[in-house]
Amino acid sequence: MQTATLQPQALAQVDLPSTPPSTDPGDLDSIYDNLLHGVGHEHVTEANVEELMRRAAANHHPVLAEELREWRSNSDGDGVTPTGG
Repeated sequence: MQTATLQPQALAQVDLPSTPPSTDPGDLDSIYDNLLHGVGHEHVTEANVEELMRRAAANHHPVLAEELREWRSNSDGDGVTPTGG
């Protein structure tokens, strides 16, 4: 049986998802769409977390809704951003 050998340069070529530069941090639709794709967590704020939680629950995205609830409970109002994505 033949085994494959991984080259270090192949490991460095993994593309990680990132927030699109066109994201409007003031537009809830833009933020919500990014969150659905696992990015954009840096745009969650005290001012928008409640509405984002409502949307996630209404659109049957319980994991996202729970992540946002956790973010809210861990946030102390000092610009803390959620992890993950």
